Amino acid sequence: MANTRKHDQAIRTAQAKLKGVQARETWALPAREQAAMARHAAVLFGKALKLKDAPRAEKAIETIWANAAQTLQAEISATEAEKARVIAEEAKAKAERKSKGWW
Repeated sequence: MANTRKHDQAIRTAQAKLKGVQARETWALPAREQAAMARHAAVLFGKALKLKDAPRAEKAIETIWANAAQTLQAEISATEAEKARVIAEEAKAKAERKSKGWW
């Protein structure tokens, strides 16, 4: 049987991060995006103190969340495809070994 533990672990990790992103938890974001989020949040707080809107900062924050979710979903799909490829490759090799049977 193919060893897919690494793939399974990567999928579980990415799914946990995706749940975190969907729940708007910043731990699930990469450090660069966390820093961008902090900058935009600072702009929002500064504008809120002046009782003004900050639509660009709000849009940027939503874009960060959307991009993070999309990236994680793509990572999950790619890892699942790689896992399926490894399993298929192992099954093909096993079938070839069995076809060479005792004849």
